[in-house]
Amino acid sequence: MNRRAFLKLSAAGAGATLAAKNVLAADVPGAVRADSAASGVGASARDTAAPRGRVALDPSLAKQKPLVGIQVGSAPLMQPDLDRVLDDMQARGGVNALFPFIYGHVATWAGMPARGFRGGNFGMPHMQYYKDTNLAFEDMRAPEAGDMDVFDRTITAARKRGMKTFAWLLEDNNRVPIAKWETFYEIDFHGRRVDAHPSGPCYNNPLYRAFTLALVEDYTRSYAIDGVMWSSERQGGLLNALGAWHHGERSDPGRATCFCEHCVQRAKTAGIDVARAKAGFAALETYVRAGRAHQRPRDGYFVEFFRVLLNYPELLAWENLWIRSRLDFMRDLHAKVKSINPALPVGWHIWHNVSFSPFHRAEMDFAEIAKISDYIKPVLYSNCAGERMKSFADSVGENVFGDLPRADQLAMLYQMLDYREAPYDRVLATGFSPDYVERETRRTRDDVAAADHRVEIWPGIDIDVPVPRGASQCTPESVRQTVLAAFAGGATGVVLSRNYPEMKPENLAGAGAALRELGFG
Repeated sequence: MNRRAFLKLSAAGAGATLAAKNVLAADVPGAVRADSAASGVGASARDTAAPRGRVALDPSLAKQKPLVGIQVGSAPLMQPDLDRVLDDMQARGGVNALFPFIYGHVATWAGMPARGFRGGNFGMPHMQYYKDTNLAFEDMRAPEAGDMDVFDRTITAARKRGMKTFAWLLEDNNRVPIAKWETFYEIDFHGRRVDAHPSGPCYNNPLYRAFTLALVEDYTRSYAIDGVMWSSERQGGLLNALGAWHHGERSDPGRATCFCEHCVQRAKTAGIDVARAKAGFAALETYVRAGRAHQRPRDGYFVEFFRVLLNYPELLAWENLWIRSRLDFMRDLHAKVKSINPALPVGWHIWHNVSFSPFHRAEMDFAEIAKISDYIKPVLYSNCAGERMKSFADSVGENVFGDLPRADQLAMLYQMLDYREAPYDRVLATGFSPDYVERETRRTRDDVAAADHRVEIWPGIDIDVPVPRGASQCTPESVRQTVLAAFAGGATGVVLSRNYPEMKPENLAGAGAALRELGFG
């Protein structure tokens, strides 16, 4: 059923019925509903949680309602009945802030069919801000928008309802289908231009930097926005070579980046031997390919991995170079917005991989990021976390953690990350529990506690993010439990995710039920 059909449904009705059916009497984490087990479809582990008592809220929330955001593609915002779309968000989910995917070349984020989609800016580029780029108006403007300024239309309609609107900028995973963008992209250690995730545009590339800074300046000066959120769902070449992210098990270890002229110059300035770094990545490529061919190293997978690092310490130096380049990029984005409007909130969407990879978690130092943040949105998608966690274990199970059986790998990762979730053979069907959301919210809050100013924590709550067959499915009750868990962990708001057009009405209503239970209805 599509979103237009959903909007014809009553705001009450089926959602409450489904919620009642899906509450389990058992409170064992990772259990599977009897009806789901019979049909072969996994239930959310969150449905198994015992009913929560009264949640202890952040004291500041007693005086005002928390931010309740929702991520939304451009397609619903272009509908003639935009008022009804926004009414639906407010009535079902208690939404008071919009995070539209206003710039992007990914059809999924726009909520549009992939065939023939090009995308770009669904707002209007104001070209005086782009003089330092190589891009023209037609290179940036989304042709699917026609003559409509979707961003201005959305802000105007939202403001009438007391809803905020943020400029939400998520880097595209694959190369933008525009010739002028090609030079923005990273170069792997073999000298090839990359074209797909996990690589992307280079943070040291002056044209890409100029474009992104111009984009945030354009949105900040040209539109009555209420904040900016930016994200890069990427990591450095060392971890990419290992395939150390969910769904990374078939990545190409020979595409590690970035060795463009700008990164090479920055490395030389930092005293890093570029030739040795390339030789290290070549050794790492051999190691990963051998593991995927089930050729166990003589001394084991972990020992061989550490030996490669000892022989080529430039690998860690190159990884750190990439991380520092991105952090500098983020600082510049923050500074650009604040130079125009010091009161405008700036924050970051944090890639879900931080929940699975202890390596990526080490790189994403929230205490450091907090220094340039008004808020942080950690992606805490608990329903799809089950299949993503399993996929991460599979991805690194053929190299760095390959000495252990998969079940033991996952148990070790749980110990490292302080989780209490279902074992390897059941986590796909159960997803993660509300306890994961509460723990990760609290960890984020504690990590930023030493920041110089207050940093809001707005966890991303998944509602109907697509999952493979046999995986856990969202329900109204699972969404309700997850929202409650976020606030129990100290959240000062939530962002309903991944994309409004994907959300079933009854599951969106589960978020609204939690907010009413907390006294925010």
